[in-house]
Amino acid sequence: MSSKFETVSINVTPPTLQVHAGKVGVTIDASFPEKYFAKTSTIEFTPVLINEDGEYKFKAITVQGEEASGGEATIFYTTGGRFSYQDNIAYNKSMINSELELRAIGKEKEKELVFKSRKIANGILATSTRVQNTEGLALAKSNYEKETILEESAIIYFLVNQSNIRATEKSDDDIKRLEEFAKMGYKTHSIEVKSFASPEGSVNLNDNVSDKRAASTLNYAKKILRRVKLDGVNNKDLYSEKSEGEDWVGFNKLMRSSEIKDRRRITKIVNSVEDLEKREQAIRDMAEIYDAIEKDVLPQLRKAQITVRSFEPKKSDTEILELANTNPSELDIKELLYSASLTENIDNKISIYTQASEIHSDWKGYNNIACLLLENGNINEAEKNLLKAERFDKTQSKISNNKAVIAAWKGNLPLAKKLYNNLTTQKNKALLDLRMANYKKASRFFKNKNTHNAALAKILNGQNSNCNENTAACDYLNAISYARSANESMLLKSLKNAISKNISYKLEAQKDLEFVNYKENEAFKSLVN
Repeated sequence: MSSKFETVSINVTPPTLQVHAGKVGVTIDASFPEKYFAKTSTIEFTPVLINEDGEYKFKAITVQGEEASGGEATIFYTTGGRFSYQDNIAYNKSMINSELELRAIGKEKEKELVFKSRKIANGILATSTRVQNTEGLALAKSNYEKETILEESAIIYFLVNQSNIRATEKSDDDIKRLEEFAKMGYKTHSIEVKSFASPEGSVNLNDNVSDKRAASTLNYAKKILRRVKLDGVNNKDLYSEKSEGEDWVGFNKLMRSSEIKDRRRITKIVNSVEDLEKREQAIRDMAEIYDAIEKDVLPQLRKAQITVRSFEPKKSDTEILELANTNPSELDIKELLYSASLTENIDNKISIYTQASEIHSDWKGYNNIACLLLENGNINEAEKNLLKAERFDKTQSKISNNKAVIAAWKGNLPLAKKLYNNLTTQKNKALLDLRMANYKKASRFFKNKNTHNAALAKILNGQNSNCNENTAACDYLNAISYARSANESMLLKSLKNAISKNISYKLEAQKDLEFVNYKENEAFKSLVN
């Protein structure tokens, strides 16, 4: 059996091994000729990847003769037979320049013989490993507003068809709060007066009374705001006056929240009858409930509203950054997170984010440190900071996103998939599909894109494509695409561009089996040798 080992037909699929989803897979179909396999013998086969750095074994399979035991397939002496085998192992970069050999050990009773190994495949295509780490990182926003508008409002109520402001309204709590707000001395953004009328009587009459209420309320607003010395009180450009007329919006809102009988029927009338006069008449015709509307709803619509808006005082960017570095406890969480955007120094950013998390017991600082570290390729330290972030909150989707990115970059694709399940990061999920060899699905996402990863997804899905990024990696990927479509001139041009930008691609192209058909091409050899 050992001497006739070459008569055993060995077919490897694919004939050149390939990496997909971080694994090197192999399928072997072996066919034994008639009168080859001894009845009482077994053979243990082991495919082994060999390169100058070492060897990597696939699982072994034992095949037995018809009178032997312990095998996973039986081969008959008279007729011969066949077996099929599949396995995969984790890929690492050192495997690319390797050979696959099949080792065999024959056994019969107490005897054992090592057969001469057979080379069955040469090298590995590792194009699928060229995924670039372009996943979106989830930075926690500071939510700091450089300009914040504060406001306070007071509502003044009127008697039916009246526009004069009663003394009881002038002492109302709303007015007192408005005066206290105005006394704070903030720079004024705007002063707005809006007036309304209840929807009863003619539209023209109600529009007229609404106009009068606006005018009287504006005069009153100016009087009380001058008294408390509001900033900009005499600046007419800060004022706006709006007479809204009949307040049907307010009517609907009050009806929906009321306990009035047939309130749904009334709101249906409001929403379906466009003519305002007919609408009012239809509601008045509901005599059995109109008294309740007149008592509980309409008085709340005879009103005017005074609104004062002011700019919240803010520290300057210089003051914020200075405090972040000298006395961070003087800043709130929003200010501290914002201050990190005011410096380009990474160490300074990390220090600020650390203080933000520790002083305010907040996950955002450590999460953002992780993002900074990932941008600079420091995966292990980033992972440690995400664990710190989870001390404060384990439920944040941004932390989960960043953990998923790390898992994907480290090759733990099942964990990345689990973490992405509850997230909506479509680009990151598409990149995970690309990493997991779901090429068809990934290429659909990247259909209209020309990035490096978009082109890679399409190439691996059987569609030769090119990327348009001005990088060595993009040029090299284009060279692969042109090699697959037998476009020699563009292959050489793209490869030349890649090597001119990054000399390491010269050695890479020497080993890359994507260019196996060009190994003897003189122009190709002059580029890579």
